[in-house]
Amino acid sequence: MSWKKSQIVYQIFVDRFNKGPSFVKKVEEGLYSRDGGQVKNWSDIPTHKSHGMEFFGGDIDGIVEKLDYIQALGVNVVYMTPIFLASTNHKYDTHEFVPDPQFGNEKSLKHLLSEAHRRGMKIVLDGVFNHVGADGKWFNKSQKYGNGGAFNDYNSQLKDFFYLKKWPDEYRYWYDSKLLPELNLKNEDLRKILFTGSNSVVKRYLKMGADGWRLDCAHDLGHEVNNLIAESSRNVKPDSYVIAEISSYPLKWFKRTKLDGVMNYYFANLVLSGLKGSYSPYAVKNELDRMVEEIGVEALSKSWNMLTSHDTPRLNSLLKSDVSLKRMALVFQIAYPGNPLIYYGEENGMNGGGDPDNRRPMVWDEKRWDWAFRKFVINTIALRKKEPALNGGEYLRITIDPASPLIGFIRYVKDPKDALFFFANFSDERVKGDIPIAYSYFMNHVPIEPVLGEGVAKAKISALEVELGPKSAAIFKFKPHFSNYSMYKDV
Repeated sequence: MSWKKSQIVYQIFVDRFNKGPSFVKKVEEGLYSRDGGQVKNWSDIPTHKSHGMEFFGGDIDGIVEKLDYIQALGVNVVYMTPIFLASTNHKYDTHEFVPDPQFGNEKSLKHLLSEAHRRGMKIVLDGVFNHVGADGKWFNKSQKYGNGGAFNDYNSQLKDFFYLKKWPDEYRYWYDSKLLPELNLKNEDLRKILFTGSNSVVKRYLKMGADGWRLDCAHDLGHEVNNLIAESSRNVKPDSYVIAEISSYPLKWFKRTKLDGVMNYYFANLVLSGLKGSYSPYAVKNELDRMVEEIGVEALSKSWNMLTSHDTPRLNSLLKSDVSLKRMALVFQIAYPGNPLIYYGEENGMNGGGDPDNRRPMVWDEKRWDWAFRKFVINTIALRKKEPALNGGEYLRITIDPASPLIGFIRYVKDPKDALFFFANFSDERVKGDIPIAYSYFMNHVPIEPVLGEGVAKAKISALEVELGPKSAAIFKFKPHFSNYSMYKDV
């Protein structure tokens, strides 16, 4: 099976994950203060007033030091926020498509790629191609890079890289931020630099050993450019992975592009809104079923099932530190078609509200970890990796009374013994339900047990009698007890 369907993804905000051994030297060299940045203590809380200019010192070497920690969770894919030269700590304002010295250099990156691959792990880079920083080399508004650039030189060919309505100060910029001028991606010269040329940004880093690209603002890039990036990636690495940041319903992004997958924020919104009580269980169930019916398991299985990211509050904030709801969210994340993504620190119960509070430095003090939740995360990941039905298996909807707080679905593969039955109870009370199961290879009257979570299920004839405790989710699996009999042996 392709690795694209068997990912356990760990997202790292590079400046906040782990400081490498050269941190003090970088401070002494002024790397963090070069554009007016301020170095913070690892225990400090990020603030809004800094406008992205607070630096905590996480870097690529720091990630290498913690690869064993990441792998011990069961993770096999690391996705890093941008690593390229920029003024801010988040690096979404690219100056030049080379590693930022604050994070390291090409040697550091190659070392990370080598060490990750040695452990059987993949690395996905963040591609910010919709816009660049106003003070970067191409636009150069502050003349940081001399007198050239689109903003300063009327005759510069770089002007055609941007949407200049009236030179120099009327230009298109992302999300009303004049610090982020948008790129004119219809320009063929720019396309060669970024995507299509033999040494383009996309191809060069894949040749270096990166395994894929996460496309920032893919909705702004549009279908044609998304396709161009996907095709350019596969031209140099056929099994490379290209995933798009899409916060809306992903149907058209699959129908009209050749992307491998999307960051499934629609999934996140459904699950988290249901757990918070904003959506009814029936609405959550309907929309989860709709995604499978309209998009298909194949596409969803190569996408990322989001719960949190660097752009959202953390689970403790979203779910008010309710451990029962957090556990439910995790079970949804592995049970539904898609690859689970863990935002760094969530496995230990880190706190954080909206941006930038959600980007606090990683808590490495084990005394501050929620060890019970961490164990549940690790067990959940282990089950996801172990069960064939959770790695690209088919999906079958289940009909449950719309008034019931229960929802459920089935994941299955060829062997009926490997079928899994997911159920969740959104209510504050223990709930019991008798549910018809339209699965042709249902193992009638065979014992069925929870493999994750707690609950009771009894297999009858083409039906399950299910009982779940308040605010809980569970995955059940058949446990045949026959000594000399195999049901469906000739199927």
